[in-house]
Amino acid sequence: MRAFVVLLLLVLARPVAAEPSDRTLVLTGLAMAPVDYLLGVAMHEGSHAVAAKLVGAEVIDVHLFPPGRDPKAGKFRFGWTYVRGLEGDRERAFFYSAPKLLDLALLGGFAALVYTDAWPSNRYGQLALTVAATGLWVDFAKDVLAFSKHNDVTKTLNLWCMTGWRQIPARLVFGAAAVGLGFIVWRGYERTFDRTLGDEASARVVPILSSSF
Repeated sequence: MRAFVVLLLLVLARPVAAEPSDRTLVLTGLAMAPVDYLLGVAMHEGSHAVAAKLVGAEVIDVHLFPPGRDPKAGKFRFGWTYVRGLEGDRERAFFYSAPKLLDLALLGGFAALVYTDAWPSNRYGQLALTVAATGLWVDFAKDVLAFSKHNDVTKTLNLWCMTGWRQIPARLVFGAAAVGLGFIVWRGYERTFDRTLGDEASARVVPILSSSF
């Protein structure tokens, strides 16, 4: 009986052997990218629509797929949302910044997982979370150096009377936030591809084996 228990513990102490290889994780992550893109566009434009509804505006058009030329703005976009009835600057600022606020909230939740024991033990679960966080980070950081009049960040800063060089301090803060969030996402990849976690799990079985005799 004791020999059976020892054999069972040795089998349970080998999670690494059954784990996907780094190559498998990379290929799986690439396969997740198109789905993450579609979800990202839906969340971005959906947050605009929800923000508009929350302040009492009317949603006229939400375009999620395929990406193309926005007929009203006259430029290429991955998606767009048009509303009617935004009454004041606060409502407009909330509408324009809604995707960034959502990105911050969800990446904050991701950070809570990455830096605590709540991080899942399953590699595919870790990968799915990290790929999703990557999409959120891209959506947040892509506008740091965007100065088009059609850009949401530019519109928000203009509403706060930040035009021209007055945008520089806000852009610097925005950029610093993007760097910080990028480090969190990078930490997610580190934990996903960290093979020492399996070794630590195996090492924890040693005291159990010792106490069995």
